[in-house]
Amino acid sequence: MITKIRSKIYIHPLYYVIAFICFITGYFKAFSIYTIVLLVHELGHLVAGFILHWPVAKITIYPFGCMTMFAYKLNSSSLEEFFVLLYGPLFQILFYLIYPTPYHYFILLFNLLPIYPFDGAKLCFLLLNKFMSYYNSYVAIYGVSYLIIFVLFLYDVNLINYLVLSFLAYDVYRYIKKLDLTMLKFYFDRYKYPVRYRYHKLIYGYQMKKMFKEKNNYFLINNKYYSERAILQYFFSQKF
Repeated sequence: MITKIRSKIYIHPLYYVIAFICFITGYFKAFSIYTIVLLVHELGHLVAGFILHWPVAKITIYPFGCMTMFAYKLNSSSLEEFFVLLYGPLFQILFYLIYPTPYHYFILLFNLLPIYPFDGAKLCFLLLNKFMSYYNSYVAIYGVSYLIIFVLFLYDVNLINYLVLSFLAYDVYRYIKKLDLTMLKFYFDRYKYPVRYRYHKLIYGYQMKKMFKEKNNYFLINNKYYSERAILQYFFSQKF
């Protein structure tokens, strides 16, 4: 299992750039300790994923954090996703009891920023899902991400800050470009793994982007009611 996980680990080039800058400026030891705390934090997410039997697709190590991509169903319950999010800070807090260092505070606070795909943004995304459609929740969190990045650009002027924030801005842009593909996977998971929910949502017209995550979506089109499954079946028959 360890060998399989190791094969899915990818160290981003920006990590090496920041590591080199820290080396020549005398901060490599601090950077190494910082990296260990990041890895412990991500280990928490991995353990939670294993508990839920979520397959690991890829683990990327950045200079500002790590990100584990799970091959899980996008219509999984918000409770499961919250469980995975919670285990990162939990493992880090436990590690703090063993090895207290100021880096713990910085990583926890930085990771809670609503910049996608940080844990803070994912938590906000789960909350937005309760009040907004799945698509609009993404649009909102991407907008908030750019707002926070812009504020941080003005807050601290230094080379490392600019490198990290520039990458984050570009990373959010990449997620925006993949939003249609994400929605396609969301529709597919809803169709292939249907779940009955407690609450219902009525959508006027053939507007699939207005679908909510944890609701039974119904469509009113030309004075006729259609179930979500019927709409998805029609969508995929036209798509493929």
